[in-house]
Amino acid sequence: MEKTWQKASVAIEMHTDTDVKRKQTLNAVAQAVTNEQLTTLGHVMETLTGNHFIAANVTNYYQYHA
Repeated sequence: MEKTWQKASVAIEMHTDTDVKRKQTLNAVAQAVTNEQLTTLGHVMETLTGNHFIAANVTNYYQYHA
């Protein structure tokens, strides 16, 4: 089987000052996102929302061909 990359998404996990968890999802991100890029994105999201960055989860979607 041949594997073809289709798309990727990033889920940014954050929490508020009252410890309520929030999740922001960004779709159609680059295929090879680096740790540095994810950390920078987390800090940008902190600035925009006022929440605290916890983690970033990357999901890649592939199509398999016979």
